[in-house]
Amino acid sequence: MNRIKANGKEVYDMLAKHLTINENEFSPMIALNKNKNPFSILVSIILSQNTTDKNAIRAYNNLYEKTKLDINNIMNLSVDELSEIIRVAGLPKQKSRSIIELAKFIKGKGEQYLIEKDPLELKKELMEIPGIGEKTCDVFLSFFREFPVFPVDTHIKRIALRWGLSDKKSYKDISNALMDFFGKELSRNAHKLMITFGRSYCKSKKPRCHECFLKEICPSAQV
Repeated sequence: MNRIKANGKEVYDMLAKHLTINENEFSPMIALNKNKNPFSILVSIILSQNTTDKNAIRAYNNLYEKTKLDINNIMNLSVDELSEIIRVAGLPKQKSRSIIELAKFIKGKGEQYLIEKDPLELKKELMEIPGIGEKTCDVFLSFFREFPVFPVDTHIKRIALRWGLSDKKSYKDISNALMDFFGKELSRNAHKLMITFGRSYCKSKKPRCHECFLKEICPSAQV
């Protein structure tokens, strides 16, 4: 397997030099800036599942306008009522059930639980809620708790495979490979840089290899 011809710090520096992270394009950052409570941030991440951040942000803003992301207000909604509010994010009933179950979980534990609980134990508990998987938990732990995990979405998986960082396609293998590559100190920002890179250069279809600032070191560059 051919591997990118630079170490993680070198690649990080190149990404940081050529890319600008627009935090308004990341739904968890919108939630973090608007309402710093951990429940609202987790909700924003659930809304971003299997859709664009643009749609997730629209759904989040709709929900915030209707409920202020108050746990009691959320719990007073039926699945159908919540589905109508967040429909723009797609999979409305599935996501509504997850959000309502999350609200019940936090109502029982208290929001401070999301702040103080051991991150890996919290991840295990959250993953018992239907519709909350490993990526959702890792995004929360990275964005909100600043815990060293490397969330893997479709952009990041595609780039990691193109860079030859892993010859396996499982979530855990790719996440671990990226953490090893970038290291704990850079992982949080590297995650956002890779998503920005995937949206702007390393696209799924018609990647902009000829214009890419990594083309000389990328094993998959179509040049």
